[in-house]
This record gives sequence, C-alpha cells and structure tokens, in this order.
Amino acid sequence: MLTDVSLVVRGPDLDPDEVTKKLNIQPTGTRLPGPSRWGPPGDVDGEWRLQCDERSTRVFPEQLDTILTAVEPHVDDVRELLANDLSVILTIRGYVDNDSQIALTPEQMRRVARPGVPLALAPSTSER
Repeated sequence: MLTDVSLVVRGPDLDPDEVTKKLNIQPTGTRLPGPSRWGPPGDVDGEWRLQCDERSTRVFPEQLDTILTAVEPHVDDVRELLANDLSVILTIRGYVDNDSQIALTPEQMRRVARPGVPLALAPSTSER
C-alpha cells in the first residue's frame, strides 16, 4: 500500500500566503483561485496544502505524525480558518489492493480529532 497524508485548506477567495502566515507553516503546495489545470472542470478554489508522501517516508504512521506534529501547535488557527468559511480537511490517500488496511491507534484517532477538521479517506483501487 502506498499512502500520503495531507492537510488541505481550500476556498474561492483563499490567499495561500495568508494561510501560511496564519499557521506559520510552509506548505508543500499552493494554488491561487481560478481554473485548475489538474482538477476537475469548474474547480476554481484556491488551495493551501501540507503533504507528506513517499518522498519523505513510505510508513503511514510516520506520514500521519509528520502532518499532525506540524498542525497541533496551531489548532486554534485551524479552527479560525474553519470559522471563516474555508474548507479544511485532513486527507489520507492510498493505492490499495484486496488485503490493504489502514489501522489507527486510539492515540492517533485522538490526535486526528483534536483540530476539529473532517477526515477524508481516499483509497484508489486502480491497478498500477
């Protein structure tokens, strides 16, 4: 199984530089509002992304820990982004086969829940 974990902030009027200043975290990717070259038609939201993938580590718990450790000191700021009608989502993506599992310990679940943002699981079963 190949996974990645991301914290993604999106919004129609999102200024990625303002999110960087508010969270005091350098993103791994940003996009200004407007048509997306890579997204589906009609995707015009700006985006700020903090991602940990196989380029850093292939170990899922380490990917999750990297993102949560960066975000935990800024939980109040993340909640403020949510209060300002921005979408903030913690996403776990992965290419999986028939026997793949993602196991979260109770402590990991507490850490995931602490910022108060939705958790999205995005498995892909496409053959590679």
